[in-house]
Amino acid sequence: MIEEGKAKIFTVINKDYKGPGKKSAGFYNPTWHLDRDIQILFCRHIYQQGARKFLDGMAATGIRGIRIKKEISKDISIDINDVSKKSYEIILKNVKENGIEATILNEKFCNLVSRKKYDYIDLDPYGSPSPYIPCIFEGLKKKGFISISATDVATLSGVFKKTCMRRYLANPLKMQGAKEIGLRILLGYIARIAGIFDYSFKPMLSYHYAHYFRVYGSIEKGVKKAEKSLACVGQFYWENGWKIGKSLNAKKIAGPLWTGKLHDKNFIKILESSENKKIKEMAKKFMEEDAISLPYYESGKIAKEIKTRQPSLDKLIEKLRRHGWEAARTHFAGNAFKTNAGYDEIKSYF
Repeated sequence: MIEEGKAKIFTVINKDYKGPGKKSAGFYNPTWHLDRDIQILFCRHIYQQGARKFLDGMAATGIRGIRIKKEISKDISIDINDVSKKSYEIILKNVKENGIEATILNEKFCNLVSRKKYDYIDLDPYGSPSPYIPCIFEGLKKKGFISISATDVATLSGVFKKTCMRRYLANPLKMQGAKEIGLRILLGYIARIAGIFDYSFKPMLSYHYAHYFRVYGSIEKGVKKAEKSLACVGQFYWENGWKIGKSLNAKKIAGPLWTGKLHDKNFIKILESSENKKIKEMAKKFMEEDAISLPYYESGKIAKEIKTRQPSLDKLIEKLRRHGWEAARTHFAGNAFKTNAGYDEIKSYF
């Protein structure tokens, strides 16, 4: 048995495992602890906005749903579901151990959301979420919230280009900014699918950590609202640096993808006030990076390209700002930065 937050759970755990996890019943991956802490902050926020009916759609051990019930409010109605019979039995045991009221289900995710409506749905599949995203919008009320995990980061980031095009109907790029391009492809896919069902989609937090992408967002029914969201779906292309929009000549084009904000400023302020030091550090970068819409650059790759030493990132950002450009660190990588400066301008400061 392990303890996380206010939950105590029986699980299958490998303390040395740092990857995306295995497709096995009751598997617990400690790498996800950080996100589950973030999820509690998110659920507390949406509870204050009136969300009461929650679904942990692919629960494994049930830890997400159990923590939500124990750490947010007893008057939340929580459904905890997993298609695996063994996981279902583990969830039953864990719910009983934690002394909470919950509906435990053993169904296929899409079957479940086709017959029940929720204020908040969490989708945390093994691998790609793309086959399940259309189902989410069948299970949401007219206004609600979602959180989605994707562990197929390599696919979205251009390592497996054809797979990305097949799953997400979008072209990735394996180069500088690849992780952000991948995350934005995921966001763009969610927005496009939402539009099919006449829902708008607004990201509240979108980030990459360890082996996964994670998205938190709000949705609302309405044709005009959906069209407004879809206006944020477009392309980035590389033509001596990152640019936004369509190009007839560029050879490196990414998209369709989300070109708007990655985060909601009000929710990031909540993360900044967290007692968790790691969350506070990430929140600071989230706030800074979202002022610049173009994908990030990598100082190490630029230094290699122009055959010079890699500069201090803080000093590089300071130079860019001093010359009137926007510039900021980003959470995507330690040597990554975002700026609206031209590529030749960037290289001149190395």
